[in-house]
Amino acid sequence: MSSSFFQKGKSRQVFKRKGEKINKPKSKKPNAPNLENGQESSDSELDLKKFSDAEESESDHETAEEKKLRLAKKYLEEIEKEEAKRAEAKELDDAIEKRLQKDYLEQKGKLRVNVADSYVAPTDNDCKLIRAREHRLTLTCVCVSFDGQYVFTGCKSGCLIKWGIKEKRKLGCLTFKTHSNFFKGSITSVAISSDSKFLATSDESSSINIWDPHTMKHVRTFNGHKDIVTGLVFRRNTHDLYSASKDRSIKIWSLDEMAYVETLFGHQAPITSIDALARERAITAGSRDTSVRIWKIVEESQLIFNGPVGSLDEVKLLDEEHFVSGSDNGSLCVWSVLKKKPLCTVPEAHGSENNVPRWITSLATLLNSDMFASGSYDNSIRLWKVYDAFRKITPLFSIQANGFINCMQFTKDGTQLYAAVGQEHKFGRWFKQNNAKNGLLIINFTSK
Repeated sequence: MSSSFFQKGKSRQVFKRKGEKINKPKSKKPNAPNLENGQESSDSELDLKKFSDAEESESDHETAEEKKLRLAKKYLEEIEKEEAKRAEAKELDDAIEKRLQKDYLEQKGKLRVNVADSYVAPTDNDCKLIRAREHRLTLTCVCVSFDGQYVFTGCKSGCLIKWGIKEKRKLGCLTFKTHSNFFKGSITSVAISSDSKFLATSDESSSINIWDPHTMKHVRTFNGHKDIVTGLVFRRNTHDLYSASKDRSIKIWSLDEMAYVETLFGHQAPITSIDALARERAITAGSRDTSVRIWKIVEESQLIFNGPVGSLDEVKLLDEEHFVSGSDNGSLCVWSVLKKKPLCTVPEAHGSENNVPRWITSLATLLNSDMFASGSYDNSIRLWKVYDAFRKITPLFSIQANGFINCMQFTKDGTQLYAAVGQEHKFGRWFKQNNAKNGLLIINFTSK
């Protein structure tokens, strides 16, 4: 045979013919270890695992029961953490839901919190009269910042003072002598924006001055009224300023653009009071024309409410749908924007003197609640409760305050009431109480 037929070191190559099957020898697999019979595994991983487990158990020095208990505690801790996170998220969601609902009801004028019954008459220790050397004459106006940090007061001597509530002291002062270019006589009104960015003041001139409430530096002067500006108010959460004047007009100013916007006419007598909330509306009292007017600025219309005989001097909003008015005949009236006549009236709310009713000189409302305060010159501030769907008024208690209560304002949370007290009425010098002291009265309230 040829040597090429058989090659050394190589296996014979078998060619498959058509229709034939080639049976190749199967390779033998190693037998799996019989663990049941106690044979050791050839796999080293099993031995290593046994060794590591034994080492871990020896290092931890714990039995199987202790290990189970430890793992169970760890599992419970993880569950507790997860449930705590879920509870926090749920509480946050609930808080956001309540806040949104509150804001919606407040915007619609339907939010109402009944707090009047929880108030207790303050004692003498809860009332404090703060005086300043610069306030030589009667205090005419007071304004509390929305965040409750500052209080601003103005007086007939042409002085504006900034007070720190936390510091409990005077933080700044603008006087007629130091700022004669801006102040012309008595300070008639003061207002601050919701974000405490702008402070607006008016005096016995027809000008409106804008200040930075933090630095007390002058920002801008607005001119346009033809007579004394008697009232200022900012629309809440905006920089829109509404001003009322003895020229019987209301003007709208935009402090974002530092520009005049619009003038509203309608009153037949000097305007003595103005108020506004979040809606694009303003409410004013027209003194001798005995009317209250709600100005719908967007709709360019007005609602007219005719009050009792006399001079309707004061008006304040309880919420977006209800307001309170006070007249020089001593009557207090609660109104609804849906009705032309008062829902209820209290005649001679502060009594009479020589058969003449005492004037209502100031009002303050705790917004979206059932309580408001009224001031006169009977040496007391009276708090009132509104109930039965705003159809009834009942007195809560009175607070001693000597002199004319020319202006009042509650803090946002209702824990304090600030009142500007003086010897004379803010708009005139018809008569004087010599035993009274000019100052800022701070009243602290406690709940039951």
